[in-house]
Amino acid sequence: GRLAEAPRFLRLAERSSSRAALDAGFHYCKGLYARYTRNFHDALSELNQARKDGEWGRKAISRMIEIYLEPDNLTDELSTGPLVVPENVAAARQLRGELTSGVRGERLAIYEAYELLLTQHKPSVEQSLTKFSAILETEKDSVAALLGMSYALRALKQDAKARNHLKRISKMQYNSEEAEELERAYLLLADTYIQSNKNDLAQELCRKCLTHNKSCAKAWEYQGLIYEKEAAYADAAQVYEMAWQFDSQRNPAVGFKLAFNYLKAKRYVEAISICHLVLKVQPNYPKIHTDILAKARQSIKP
Repeated sequence: GRLAEAPRFLRLAERSSSRAALDAGFHYCKGLYARYTRNFHDALSELNQARKDGEWGRKAISRMIEIYLEPDNLTDELSTGPLVVPENVAAARQLRGELTSGVRGERLAIYEAYELLLTQHKPSVEQSLTKFSAILETEKDSVAALLGMSYALRALKQDAKARNHLKRISKMQYNSEEAEELERAYLLLADTYIQSNKNDLAQELCRKCLTHNKSCAKAWEYQGLIYEKEAAYADAAQVYEMAWQFDSQRNPAVGFKLAFNYLKAKRYVEAISICHLVLKVQPNYPKIHTDILAKARQSIKP
């Protein structure tokens, strides 16, 4: 939960040397911060400046690939027509080709499987499932492969199988090396539980996630969703506030939910304020004018 402290240390690093702004490690750290504050354009730009460096290059390329292969971009619908490779997948594939040494074969195989998954083309998703399975034959406890397999199974509407893999991950010992994959698995399983109204189990997973990473916006968001489903709008607004802050006020979907729960909790001024912030991020965000902004304005009229 200390993400907000990072800019101070970046400023100190920049002031420490006249050459800091040219240092690949400095750009890598700036890119990392931008990634975790959802400023993906700046993240890619900063990481790209570290990409050719002998010390930081491999890490920077790996982080760039992970941004391009962000699984949150997956939708519920798969294509069965001709394969069209999305730009983000093509960019990730090109970068993977630059990782010629110093990166484990398993990690390269994971990236390749995610490239297939992110095409959202049914035959390619099925191929990704085969690749994740092959990785597990040699690395049976690979969280990254189990998680990737879970995404693929969900995309193929095999939710029960996906859930079993996610449950297996949730019982594994937490370790910092696989922290991001573990966190994603907890949240994917929590999402499954929320959809089947097993809110207590979902809350438990959100708390587990926040125990290790208090800056996890998605965990706060899911807690807000649970409270909202229970019509506890004041409580929902309180945790959506945390999600909105940890998403650096850049996630319009979270902003919409926060404004909606402010409206339901009769906090009309706050609802209006958040609506304006959402519209700065995405000027044409759907329904926010009619469902929240107009109603909140009407409610504060004498």
